[in-house]
Amino acid sequence: MGKKRKQQHKKRQNVEGVLSQDNQPKVDTDTLGPEEQGIVISRFGQQVDIADQNFNTIRCFLRRAKEVPVVGDKATFQRQDKLDTGVLVKFEERTSLLKRPTPHHGIKPVAANIDLIALLLAPELGFSEMLLDRYLVAAESSNIPVWLVFNKWDLLDDEQKTVIQQRLKTYQDVGYPIYFISAKHGDQVDELVKDLRGKQLLLAGQSGVGKSTLIKYLFPDLEVATADISENSGLGTHTTTASRLYKLDDDTYLVDSPGVREFGLWHLEDHDIQQGFVEIYKLAENCKFRDCKHIKEPGCAVLAAAKSGDIAESRINNYHHLIQNYDQQFN
Repeated sequence: MGKKRKQQHKKRQNVEGVLSQDNQPKVDTDTLGPEEQGIVISRFGQQVDIADQNFNTIRCFLRRAKEVPVVGDKATFQRQDKLDTGVLVKFEERTSLLKRPTPHHGIKPVAANIDLIALLLAPELGFSEMLLDRYLVAAESSNIPVWLVFNKWDLLDDEQKTVIQQRLKTYQDVGYPIYFISAKHGDQVDELVKDLRGKQLLLAGQSGVGKSTLIKYLFPDLEVATADISENSGLGTHTTTASRLYKLDDDTYLVDSPGVREFGLWHLEDHDIQQGFVEIYKLAENCKFRDCKHIKEPGCAVLAAAKSGDIAESRINNYHHLIQNYDQQFN
């Protein structure tokens, strides 16, 4: 194996978290207790934090495995006698797995068993349909439903609220639930939480949209750093660095993953981009050609619908941009 290939192989091992024989953790197996069930709440290199049935945290080493646990995985572990450490034995089959591409490490798993993505938006950052559509494409490619949560609603006057509501109606009309909240003051947050009961959700959104503020409101006893909007750039200042799972109640969990701020789409195929625009994907069945890209093909049902106003102009324009440039859309 050449030097460059060895380096690539070593890097892939580090990314996937596979333990070699040399760096296996020193664990006295005689001190390990019986197998227990828990859930992965965070990961730090070759170790994971697992919450047990009482939601006490156990720092567990990873055994050599082809797959690596991520936040949200339901796990079996053994704890060391009289210590808050242990060994992860295995994790259960996943109901879903959210992934994202990274600049140097290929496709990286983000969170497992997610029932829905709560995508936070905020006024200061400038509401962008293009950014929103990119999130939706990434989520739809993982077959994970999305709820839109517009935070900092209290900062807008009535005229601004009307404009935002009109723009978001496009998404409401194609089936995306929308909530308008103020995490800082708790406005409408209880209504959102009520609808989230029994689900495992992931919070996504740009830095500065108020994810940490929302978590702080929901978990007032936690020490959570909150981010302000930079006066120089107008962008959110980044705070948290590691994905973390929080427990709302016995059946409701919230995952904050700071890596999910923007999704690169270069790893997707044309079909995935189309699937991300649910109204376009549905109408595509009526196109003359099965491989129609809905750009300028004859007999295209999508273009006909766009011309008649049945598809919002912003959506068809964003679709055209992404279908022709998504391989360059990488962050």
